[in-house]
Order: sequence, then C-alpha cells, then structure tokens
Amino acid sequence: MRARLLACLLGVIACGDAEDPAAASLELGTGSWRFEALDDGQDVELIRGAQGGWHVWVSFRVRGVAEDRAPLALSIQPADESRPPDRADVQLLLDRADDEGFRRYIGWTGIVPDPACLVGELVRLEATMERPDGTRLRSERDVRLLGGTYPPGACDGGR
Repeated sequence: MRARLLACLLGVIACGDAEDPAAASLELGTGSWRFEALDDGQDVELIRGAQGGWHVWVSFRVRGVAEDRAPLALSIQPADESRPPDRADVQLLLDRADDEGFRRYIGWTGIVPDPACLVGELVRLEATMERPDGTRLRSERDVRLLGGTYPPGACDGGR
C-alpha cells in the first residue's frame, strides 16, 4: 500500500509540470498597454502611425504554453473575404505568467494596408500559434474598423 501511494505521489510530481495540450489556449485582443479582450462585432479604432501607415493594436494572451517566444501568424482581411488576408509571421517574447496562468504580448501594430475602404466595415483579425509539438492554437474576431482621430482619406472604391 505504501509503495503504491509513493508511486502515485511520484507520478504526480513527475508529471506536474507537463503541459496538457488540450488545456492550451490563445485569445486575441487589442490594447497598446494592457490586454483588452475582443468580441465579434466590436469597434476597433484605426491608428495613424508616425510613418504615415495605418494599424490596429493587437494583443493576445495564452495559457498552458511554456515557450518564451511565440511564433505567430497574424492576419487581417475583410470579413467577407473579398480580399486575401494580409499576413505577418512574427516571433514575440511573451510576458511571464500572471496569477491566473496567462502569458501576454501587448501592443503589436497590426498593419492595415489601404484602410480607406475598410472604415466602418467588418474585418477579420486572426492569430495562429504553432506549438513545438505540432498543435496549433487559433483565435479570430470579426471587428468593425473606425476611422480614428486622423481617419484615412476617402475610399476610391478600388478594393
């Protein structure tokens, strides 16, 4: 009996740090200085960058992920898929886990090429993370782009 109890205890200790791939999760959000969860249909403001481009703040959080660097594919496209997605493959350094077990990356500039025709429209933001074991974590949200403080020029209709 004592040997069985010891074996069970050692099994728990040995496996206690193992990740459960089914428990790993990725949540796409926004925010330039803190994580803000996104809901489908939510308004997201376009930001005019210092170099004249346009972006939205993209943040994300993961749980059940031990890797310090997260290889992510981030994409943006009209929600109706009338244009192919604009994609960026990045590798970002995650914050240390908080008390709830979340690791975050805050404030990625999700570039929005030719945003004039997208103001007021739903766009799909998507993040995909491929894990070392081959599993993929994915999160997407369809959000409405607002013109922001300095809106882009008028849409010329040429998507």
